[in-house]
Amino acid sequence: MEEAKKLVQEAYEFGYFVGYKGHSEWAEWVRERRERLYARAQELGVYELVKNAYNRGKLDGAKKREEEIRKGLGKETAGEERPKPKVAPEEAEETAGAPEVEFVRFLETTRLLLPPDLLDTLKHLKPPRMLHMGR
Repeated sequence: MEEAKKLVQEAYEFGYFVGYKGHSEWAEWVRERRERLYARAQELGVYELVKNAYNRGKLDGAKKREEEIRKGLGKETAGEERPKPKVAPEEAEETAGAPEVEFVRFLETTRLLLPPDLLDTLKHLKPPRMLHMGR
């Protein structure tokens, strides 16, 4: 039960990250991570719940991104342009794990809570208490 809750939380956070950052669903690293989440969910028998949590997180993240763009929080000032770092060929291999690092940093700087309706569905995964009375 605890593992299922953790998996739902992870799916929601990852979906939120994908939606907030505007990453493509078809990017290889996004697809692989999503498939790993879904495979673990299949093993635990909570596939639909994890899929719904991921999609809900993606929608919530995209919505939050839109709000911040409207407020002007996501934009740089008009006159400023950040210099792009030059990547040496030997460093190019190291940047392959950059999306994972970006996701970890995002989770460290952003506090996300599961929506209450997703938490309610987790309660239904436990067997009823009356089934444990005879033990």
